[in-house]
Amino acid sequence: MTLAARAPLRPDIQALRGYAVAVVILYHAGLGLAPAGFLGVDIFFVVSGFLIGGHVLRALDDGSFSFTAFYLRRLRRLAPAGLAVLLACVLAGAWLLTSAAHARFAAQALGTLTYTTNVVLWQQINYFNNSAVSEPLLHMWSLAIEEQFYLALPLALWLLPRGLRGGAVALATALSLAAYLWLYPRSPGAAFYLLPTRAWELGLGVGAAILAARGAGRGAGRKLAWPALAVLLALPLLPLPLLPLPLPGHLLALPACLATALLLLAELPGRGWLAPLVRTGDASYSLYLVHWPLFAFAHVLWLGAQPPVPVALGLVVLSGVLGWALYRLVEQPGRFAPLPARRVVALYLGASLGLAGLVLVSAALVRQRGDAVDLAGVTGLDLLYCSADTPRFDGRCTTSAQPDMLVWGDSFSQQLVPALQVGGARRLAQASKGQCAPLLGLAPVDRDATLAFARDCLAFNGSVIDWLRATPSVRVVVLSGYYQRYAQPGTRALRGDGRLAAADLGELVQAQRATAAAIRAMGKRVVLVTGPEQARFDVGQCWARSLQGLPTVMSAPDCRITPAGAAPAGRWSAALFTAFASQADVPVLRLDRWLCPDPARCETRRGETVLYRDANHLGLAGSQLVGREFAPARRAWAQAR
Repeated sequence: MTLAARAPLRPDIQALRGYAVAVVILYHAGLGLAPAGFLGVDIFFVVSGFLIGGHVLRALDDGSFSFTAFYLRRLRRLAPAGLAVLLACVLAGAWLLTSAAHARFAAQALGTLTYTTNVVLWQQINYFNNSAVSEPLLHMWSLAIEEQFYLALPLALWLLPRGLRGGAVALATALSLAAYLWLYPRSPGAAFYLLPTRAWELGLGVGAAILAARGAGRGAGRKLAWPALAVLLALPLLPLPLLPLPLPGHLLALPACLATALLLLAELPGRGWLAPLVRTGDASYSLYLVHWPLFAFAHVLWLGAQPPVPVALGLVVLSGVLGWALYRLVEQPGRFAPLPARRVVALYLGASLGLAGLVLVSAALVRQRGDAVDLAGVTGLDLLYCSADTPRFDGRCTTSAQPDMLVWGDSFSQQLVPALQVGGARRLAQASKGQCAPLLGLAPVDRDATLAFARDCLAFNGSVIDWLRATPSVRVVVLSGYYQRYAQPGTRALRGDGRLAAADLGELVQAQRATAAAIRAMGKRVVLVTGPEQARFDVGQCWARSLQGLPTVMSAPDCRITPAGAAPAGRWSAALFTAFASQADVPVLRLDRWLCPDPARCETRRGETVLYRDANHLGLAGSQLVGREFAPARRAWAQAR
């Protein structure tokens, strides 16, 4: 087949591609139209495994396979559009990103050029973290997974005897799936981003290609085609609580991938009404490349908040327009240009090296802006990392062998530590576990906190009580937690008896009362310190962008928190803290009210000190200012009971 000759494409496969990219775009638009649209990437993986695996197997069987031709074909297919989008992102990033954000971006850009973005992002950020929406190259992780897989697949299939290929693919797929299921509760980031725990999805596609080549599986695929289609329609589009399968988010990939493999085996005939999805599938690669940077840079300008609905809808339309233009003007001409192989490789290497140089030069220029605001997270005692990754508190985070005060909670307790130390807490111990508020018998389960994590949270809080019982020197326990997590839509609570359901305010008050009672039963006193006022937007980024002269879209140019910019659960939190004080008999130090005495104009900077590092947390300088002026250590000793 000549380079200009195009192999016929199955319309059902193109429709699957079109559907996959459509739900991904709708999910990233943040309009609630595809609550689990992230599964579109999982569909892509299976389809890619089927197509590329099938291509390699057919070429191996008829003796025409060539490693050079295979990788040259991948280069022609991916490089032109990918490099064009990366160039646009590098230029936009140098103009729009703060120095701290650009440092992360530069590492991602270099990872994109070397197909290692997934590893870079694994080290940087949780894909489902709220701040991830502002990373313009976040979507490149999936392309890195595919290219890493296709570096290994042809060699593996070429080395294996024909009769062993099916069994080897099945074994590798099963091992990868087992690794994914085992690792995700322990390290969600590694399981999400890395090839060994994602290869099972591509492996399902390769396995389906092997079955199809042998004429097997089509009957089963046809029999189960309609249920499989129903699964693919239901999983990405229905709100997660309404899904017929009560699975946590990371396990939804399994039925989605199995359904995709069945539809590939079924080879359903194309229908006229599928034409829009087929055309979308033709341009799916370009659409995928283009859409996410548009949304990410919009989130940058809106300071991490969801852009208004008209803007989000406009970005969906713009994604389609630019994606189709990229497909017609760059992807297709680059793919089928009548250029010799050496010229293609030379152009690719030259463009990649040029882009790498541009990334490094732009990074050096952006660094000259300086970091106007320290947005580093506060992690604990003496700036050491004191957040537990285990289900037990080991008591090692202390400033004294005989601590007299324990600060206990999630990231809100971490941000409080510098304030307590500046305020005079000399013998301090810290029991912090991110996303795990200090409530006995309750733990959150949401898109960030899995069921396994919730079990660890319950165990961790129980172990803190055990440690307190064994540490008589502690006299005061300071509690601090992000309780608003329980008010977020879709968040459920795991109880000690294994029940999983939403927790109302009354149950939270009951858990707080039980926690205080357990502490007081040891002869110790307890007090709760709230976090700062919560915002809808990233306050730290607001100040960083303002002080670096970068464009921002928001209603309050001085980065204050107005009623419109406050977190939606603010009133819920106020009612909860009132109930903690009156019904749970726990003294509550209202740091939020002290920082924001005027709710209509909550200032987020005092003098030259920027208080926040994000939408929810104090930065180091802000925490130290709180320690000097609010004096939480002195107040805790005085008001704890």
